[in-house]
Amino acid sequence: MNRQRITRRRALGLIGITAACGLSGIAALLPRSPAPRVVILPTDTPAPTLGILPRAAWNARPPNHNARSERGFYGAANPFGWRDYGADYPDIYRTLVLHHSVIYRFDDLTTLRDVQDLHMNDRGWADVGYHFLIGTSGQIYAGRDLRARGTHVGGFNTGSVGVCLLGDFTQRDPLPAQMDGLLALGRWLMTQLPELTHVAGHSDFNPETTQCPGRLRLRLGEVAAALGLLHGTEGYQAPT
Repeated sequence: MNRQRITRRRALGLIGITAACGLSGIAALLPRSPAPRVVILPTDTPAPTLGILPRAAWNARPPNHNARSERGFYGAANPFGWRDYGADYPDIYRTLVLHHSVIYRFDDLTTLRDVQDLHMNDRGWADVGYHFLIGTSGQIYAGRDLRARGTHVGGFNTGSVGVCLLGDFTQRDPLPAQMDGLLALGRWLMTQLPELTHVAGHSDFNPETTQCPGRLRLRLGEVAAALGLLHGTEGYQAPT
């Protein structure tokens, strides 16, 4: 007999729906229509809004595993090193963490390279810290490999997907196209990462040091509700 896997996301949904509606509410967890398909496109392929452009398309630098802040690879003696989750990576991610880039220079591609240079040159990280970045048109760009731990939220990187919307949201809201791209990416990630249960902003985890993602913080509950996830930091699990 084929049994549907009970993920953390599904278990949380069962608990919440049962509490609110009784056992009959579990029907709400029946399969829904498929999420918008997001594809990894070859560099020379024109990109539709929902396509994820690969690193080569924005001339990303390769990771530097000798970077001064990550100091090589993860291990007992180097807990902050570059960590490759391996084949089990889909089961490790719990929280989608949102950011804004603050800097924006001329166009998306210039900004992407500037963000990567900032992370690698100034902060000494092995690569751009985010797994995905979303441009002003809603275009999604591949960042750090999803199989690798990000470097985007102090002390809470393990199991956190880093997504950065390009732009400075301290005084303005994200563009509608960016929100559309974010929701499309979020729905696709939910099909890939069965344990993903929460959405949070950078400042939810590090309120003493940042106000990131700016005015996007006011819409985190809306984003979580649209994706069927929870808003907050409770999904985080300390690494073993």
